[in-house]
Amino acid sequence: MVSPTLLVETSVLVDLLRGYPPARDWMDSLAPGEAAISVITAAELVAGCRNRREQRIVERELTSYQMIWDSDATSQLAWTWYRHFHLSHGMGFLDCLIGAAAYQHGLVLGTLNDRHFEPLPGLTVKHPY
Repeated sequence: MVSPTLLVETSVLVDLLRGYPPARDWMDSLAPGEAAISVITAAELVAGCRNRREQRIVERELTSYQMIWDSDATSQLAWTWYRHFHLSHGMGFLDCLIGAAAYQHGLVLGTLNDRHFEPLPGLTVKHPY
């Protein structure tokens, strides 16, 4: 099994769950086990569900990825970034948590929202499609 090298952010998975072909093609191009997700992304996706059927679909998709859980170090880095960038760049705390998880685990962040994560030093971001 391949170790994850990529943390897939919420925006990509929303496209995937909506059946957007470029999202499916890009995800299909990844090796099994290459992509992981943050617990924050999982929570954002579940929060967007309107009923149990949608939640089952989301939860089924989430089983395809290793879940990255936030550690004390991840939370502390996210808090530092948030305090530093929320006023100057409009950074949201959940984006800081997702970015910090990728950074702490040495993963590239796959996102459609590149500019949300640009201010975060040392984070490698990839726009997938």
